Amino acid sequence: EILAAIKADATLQPPDITSRNSLGVLTTLPRKEWAAARNEIVSTSKHNETALEVIDGALFVLVIDDVKPKDIHEAAANMLHGTYDLRSRDNLIDYQAGSCCNRWYDKLQLIVCSDGRAGINFEHSAIDGHTALRLVSDIFADNVVQFAQSITKTIYSNHDGMFPSIIQADVKRASCTNSVIPKKLSFELPQKILDKIYFAETTLSDQIVASETYVLEFTGYGKTLIVQNKMSPDSFVQLSMQLAHFRLYGKIVSQYEPVLTKGFYHGRTEAMRTATEKAATFCKTWMDPYATNEKKLETLREATVYHSARIKDALTGKGIERHLFALKCIADKNNIATPAFFSSEAYSKLNHTILSTSNCGNPSLRLFGFGPVVQDGFGIGYIIRDNGLNYSISSKHRQTERFAHTLKQTLIDMGKLIQPMSSLKVEFSRTGKQNVEKDNATTEYLEAYSDTYGEGPDSSASFETLSGTTPPRPRTSSGGFARVLHKQNSISLMRLTSFGENITPREGGRKKLGENVEK
Repeated sequence: EILAAIKADATLQPPDITSRNSLGVLTTLPRKEWAAARNEIVSTSKHNETALEVIDGALFVLVIDDVKPKDIHEAAANMLHGTYDLRSRDNLIDYQAGSCCNRWYDKLQLIVCSDGRAGINFEHSAIDGHTALRLVSDIFADNVVQFAQSITKTIYSNHDGMFPSIIQADVKRASCTNSVIPKKLSFELPQKILDKIYFAETTLSDQIVASETYVLEFTGYGKTLIVQNKMSPDSFVQLSMQLAHFRLYGKIVSQYEPVLTKGFYHGRTEAMRTATEKAATFCKTWMDPYATNEKKLETLREATVYHSARIKDALTGKGIERHLFALKCIADKNNIATPAFFSSEAYSKLNHTILSTSNCGNPSLRLFGFGPVVQDGFGIGYIIRDNGLNYSISSKHRQTERFAHTLKQTLIDMGKLIQPMSSLKVEFSRTGKQNVEKDNATTEYLEAYSDTYGEGPDSSASFETLSGTTPPRPRTSSGGFARVLHKQNSISLMRLTSFGENITPREGGRKKLGENVEK
């Protein structure tokens, strides 16, 4: 009923008027510009200030999109930046009716499309991917458990049906039938702010038109086969992307991968650069027509081993890039002269990241992605599965689909050089009994690698093993997600429940405060 009430209320206003008043578009502006516009909105009226406080105090924003993506590529693009849908009225003045106007980028956004597809969009400065992943995982797991409980509770006397709930809390689901009435937040916007909304939308639309997203879901092999060949899955995937770019453009380019440092108190990430000397040797050897398969495999192994070693350095606080960047920021803020190193060609090329990549995912996610960080770059989010590799690739129209096809062929060719390192045999003895023997010629390469470094089941123990020093301060078992995102709400509960206008599904109209709402 709540959804019905919201949908009915949305039809009361023409779409072109809704577009012109899409305040959330201002959150796509550069921070200083949005801050200035926000101050002007607040100074216009106390009502506006209170409405923004309500939004600020929310843990997340639920986005309901009237969009049905035709394929996985459109779905990924909608979750990243929304759709572009330019329309005209009788006077031929265009207005933006796409879902790009239905966003509030200051907040964590849970996005649901009209066909039931759901995703999450978050601004990176506040949290890292694995913090949002924790929320998504709990939501997904809770739905699975609720379904299992609905099946088994008719069989077992336990009210949970033998499946304990994911969230140990008394959850009361809201509906209009128990006096939970949705309220619409309205704003008093001067013409100057309406103009800023329009110009912010046209600028955002330029960015969307110039962007392209393509999804590659590779099913040839995945983590299982790579691990059996004594290689790190993450290092293998990282090198595949560098090789695909080299194969397409003939250049070794700067490639970035974040490494979690959450084993440290308040830790975020450290930077790992995949374009090492070993990686360059691997790419050049691979493209050498005279190189043997044995030599190609040898350079691949050497490059993955070296990459994994550098990952361990970053994981245990031995990285240098974040430290150097912090020093430069401090110097710039205090007008302190920086060494020539920071203006060198090498440092400039290092920070012009053509391949910005990140690994974040588990069975609750189908895709993970983000945009490029430079105009001539690619943004590549990937998920490593046991028997597959999923990529979401974005660029500013740099032949994104062609790069994805090149990457797919590269993975196929790399897979031809690696074979399962163990096998299972079924034999029959003379007595007719079946014996199952496993070839123990080689052992599986496990070495405590998880899909994402530092997020294994016992990461605190691995620190001492890797570094030989006292492990950093461990994280508490309490929800890091809530700790990071919690914001003190300055509005009392009474003010919060009384602010805004009631809307009802039956009449489709809004009720003024103090009026009775027909049930």
